[in-house]
Amino acid sequence: MRAYPTSLMIACLTSAALLPGLAQAEDAPPAVQAFLANVERQIALKPTYDALKTDGSGNVTITNLTLAKPAEGENPSFTLKTAEITFTGITDEGQSLYQVGKAGFTNTSLEVKGKDVNITASIPQATAEGWYIRALGATPTPAEELLASPSFARRIESGKVTFTAEGQSIGVDNIVSTWDGDPRTGSGAFGLTVSNIAIPESVLAVMGEGGMLKQLGYSGLNLDLATTGDMKVSGDKMSYSFTVGLTGRDIGALSVGAALDEIPVSAYATLMKAQTEGKEPDYAALMPQLQGVQVTGGSLRFEDKSIVNKLMPVFAAAQGLDEKTYRASIAPTVQLMLLQLQNEAFAKQAAEAVTAFFADPKSLTITAKPPAKLTVSDISAMDPNKPGESITKLGLSITAND
Repeated sequence: MRAYPTSLMIACLTSAALLPGLAQAEDAPPAVQAFLANVERQIALKPTYDALKTDGSGNVTITNLTLAKPAEGENPSFTLKTAEITFTGITDEGQSLYQVGKAGFTNTSLEVKGKDVNITASIPQATAEGWYIRALGATPTPAEELLASPSFARRIESGKVTFTAEGQSIGVDNIVSTWDGDPRTGSGAFGLTVSNIAIPESVLAVMGEGGMLKQLGYSGLNLDLATTGDMKVSGDKMSYSFTVGLTGRDIGALSVGAALDEIPVSAYATLMKAQTEGKEPDYAALMPQLQGVQVTGGSLRFEDKSIVNKLMPVFAAAQGLDEKTYRASIAPTVQLMLLQLQNEAFAKQAAEAVTAFFADPKSLTITAKPPAKLTVSDISAMDPNKPGESITKLGLSITAND
């Protein structure tokens, strides 16, 4: 849930680069041993290294640490290497909780090779500050599994990232993850930014998207990814709200958000575990646990920077219309389509919003604010033959240019 095509992979790569920063050595500080145990539990890979040195004062250096998994059948091989990892200011916070004051990662590289895949990535420098590590027992509870996630660091920063696939490269200026919360409960606010995912024209051509973008006047794509989230944990339940936004510089921005309450910590821990192991969650087992989750809100928002006005003449020509006539036809068409949803008020509101947006494209937002308690079970039970009632129960609204 926390947590997002190319930009998502790059963000995950940075997190993975931080994970292997530990080594299994009996003389290593307890924090190092604890984190390694968590890593092995979460990603099922055991690291190797050339050397591990500790000065006895909470400072550790690991040289040439490697995580490797050979190809198996259709699954490609995976190799992640870091030339040097340093941990400074390791402190014991009590109750099986440790903090790394600062960790540094030098020359991290990733290589994924298989029959139909050849991907490499490099991160020259990365750091983590205020990084919390929790030691787990042999049979940890779901809450303890949650708290052993590597996400709980005050700040993680990647520096520049270069991602290459099939001879084509994509660069990222930096990736920054922040967290402000309580390491003993997991409650707190998260943030993730992936700055300037630079996709050149040559990559777009390979993807088959270059022709249209070039026709519209865009030679390449420069994307920014931003995510915010807030988690509150109380006993065996938690609430979570998040917003994920992808911005195309000089093009437009799309964001989606949701707010959920009464989430079983056990279900959240199961989802996180499946994600870190690269597996699909067992939804058949999860769904009964999720029926009581409350949906308290949601949103989908588009902000235009230039793309709408550039697309209008292209779409108009495809319909055999002039641009003015095409723009004028959009709102009535939308209203006619939405009347089939049996909610005249929403259809009218949508037509007004669309009219305003295409007259002066700035933003278009769809919001869900259920007026009464609404669970996943309630949503599943909604009658597909009465969509108007569902719109009312979800509290859907649409606005423009706000």
